[in-house]
Amino acid sequence: MTKMLNVTIDTSGVEKQEAEDWVNELANVYADMEIADTNVSGNKISFRAGFAGMEDTEPDDVKMKIEEYLTMNEAFQANNVSVK
Repeated sequence: MTKMLNVTIDTSGVEKQEAEDWVNELANVYADMEIADTNVSGNKISFRAGFAGMEDTEPDDVKMKIEEYLTMNEAFQANNVSVK
């Protein structure tokens, strides 16, 4: 079973389709990452994320991958990344 964590990224504003594509690409770049329930609203991107088959995933594990991908693919300005 995969432990899924809630991710929220605060932005300075992002186009809905661009943000959804970015989240989908995140899952493609990290093949073991699972993404669900993507929601883009105004200045906020939220989704659930976890690593396939891992029940001991910690928030910092997911946050590290998201911040790494933000560095590689700057589709938008992220002001804050929260993983709970």
